[in-house]
Amino acid sequence: MSQPNTPTETVSIQHSARQVAIEVITNILLQQGSLSTQLARHQTSVASEHIPLLKELCFGVCRQYPKLNSIALHLLAHPFEEKDTDLYATLLLGLYQLRYMNTPDHAAVNESVEACRLLKKDWATKLMNAVLRRYQREADEIIESLESTPSVEYNQPKWLLKRFNKHWPEQFEGIVDASNTHPPMCIRVNESRVSRETYQSQLQELGIKSTAGEFSPSALYLKNAVRVGELPNFEEGFASVQDEAAQLSAHILAPKAGEKLLDACAAPGGKTGHLLEQAHPLDLTAVELEPWRMEKIESNIARLGYQANLICADAGDITSWWNGEPFDKILLDVPCSATGVIRRNPDIKINRKPADINELVEIQRDILQNVWKTLKPSGYMLYATCSLMPEENEQQIRHFLAQQDDANEVPLNSLAPELTLEWGMEVSHGRQLFPMVEAHDGFYYCLLQKTA
Repeated sequence: MSQPNTPTETVSIQHSARQVAIEVITNILLQQGSLSTQLARHQTSVASEHIPLLKELCFGVCRQYPKLNSIALHLLAHPFEEKDTDLYATLLLGLYQLRYMNTPDHAAVNESVEACRLLKKDWATKLMNAVLRRYQREADEIIESLESTPSVEYNQPKWLLKRFNKHWPEQFEGIVDASNTHPPMCIRVNESRVSRETYQSQLQELGIKSTAGEFSPSALYLKNAVRVGELPNFEEGFASVQDEAAQLSAHILAPKAGEKLLDACAAPGGKTGHLLEQAHPLDLTAVELEPWRMEKIESNIARLGYQANLICADAGDITSWWNGEPFDKILLDVPCSATGVIRRNPDIKINRKPADINELVEIQRDILQNVWKTLKPSGYMLYATCSLMPEENEQQIRHFLAQQDDANEVPLNSLAPELTLEWGMEVSHGRQLFPMVEAHDGFYYCLLQKTA
């Protein structure tokens, strides 16, 4: 990509949303980071008014990747070499515009051809033009020939479809449907500042329609997404954007004033903030491995007007951060496959692989066993993931309980008897929530108590 010619020129002048989208998608295809990290890194290269287009292109290509990839491979006589992954990203973006956006066909084709020149790969201009023109002519026939392929029919990677069907045959269709939709905007009302009913009325006065969440007493779903700046008293901490399933964690742990809490693997800090909203004062420690993610936690907590002990460290390496004082309660939201939140992280369709599950299980096991040591006798740990894989969830807990003679599973409403447990599905250990259209994400929870 071109660079600014002089120090006084801004990057946004030099880079269009499409150019930056090519770079983001290329990096994702090359397994060089997630969509969220790539966008955070590169969206500053685009004028602010073009960021929505950048996100539409990047999220759209990732969300439709199984279909777009099948179409692209059908059109190409030979796949692009790895050194030309940027050209493949360009092709995917062109196909996305032709199939899913209102971009005029000639503009989508011409922009893709011009992108080849900007990438200094003029040799590919004729190929790009020919491939996209062919798709224009034969789109219906191409789609018809591919639609019987499971990855095209369901718009999910083949391996993931097999896992969903194996583990959740009765929920399979619902999981796939929800995973392919745009997620609803759900907010968490800070009940320490304002009641949900009052805040909903304030939204209504601004013409923002909402419905109350069924399971979290702090959840409101907005009929139409809005900028956070449009939410009443957002900067004063009256509300936060957080999925309803994720909100359940603080309600399950039900912290009490004076308790010592740990939020391990805490980024981006939504659950940290919610715990702090539940009781005052709290002695809360939040541990996060990545410095840039720690900054998000700090920012979120500051907006809410709270303080916590923030530690940048590997939660599983307790010798690097724990001072030996045990915690009353622990929220352990471990790194996971995020298969319950694909609609929010559609790059999972590109860069998640079957082998990742086994690797994550080992990481989770290590963190769980080590962090457990920091819990005081009679204390509680809430194990959580946003995964739909039993290996990461109920099977992980089964293994832990078999190895740990001082751990017992207890009902999820043990600390909050008023909390309804009508959400999700009871499994061998804990409860599994599945992603729902216009409702909560996929999540897993299991509450453990230390016996000695």
